[in-house]
This record gives sequence, C-alpha cells and structure tokens, in this order.
Amino acid sequence: MAEKKVKVKAPLYINGRYVVEKQLPAKPKKGAKPYKAAKKQIKVTLVKSTNGCLKDQIATVAALGLTKIRTFNVLPDNDATRGMIFKVKHLVTVEEVK
Repeated sequence: MAEKKVKVKAPLYINGRYVVEKQLPAKPKKGAKPYKAAKKQIKVTLVKSTNGCLKDQIATVAALGLTKIRTFNVLPDNDATRGMIFKVKHLVTVEEVK
C-alpha cells in the first residue's frame, strides 16, 4: 500500500513570537445563498446626518439604502444586515415589521 505523506506546516513566526494559524470556515459553494431572505424584516430609518462620520460609516448607510434624514428601508433580518446596523447604530433607528 502507498502511504500518503502529510505536509506539516512550519509554525508562523511574527515579531519574535510563534503564532498559531487559525482555521478559516469553509467557503459556501457557488450559487449558495448564505444570507437568504429571512422571514422577519426590519425597518431601518436614518435619524442623524452622516456629516462628520467616517468614510466606512457613510458607505454603510448608503449600502443600507438610506440617503436623507427620515428615509427608511425595509430589509431582511439576518446577520449581514444586523452587522451593518451595529456599525451605524448612532445614526439609525430600527423597528420590527409585522
């Protein structure tokens, strides 16, 4: 029988210390929808201006579909949307849609 040789990675050495490499989660297969539409929905409303905010926060507000103060958007309640809301929680209000 032929034995398979297992490659052993050398430990990662950064700034004078050995670092353990973390295992990344498996990528979803092509065509899979990891953030498929959830049954619940949330209404996100912009209540404060983005003037003076960081560029990534302005981009997040735009990605949520909010342009002006008092505009709102109904979005699926999933982890991706919740993460975006958390980033700009000081600028928006959130309500559950029934």
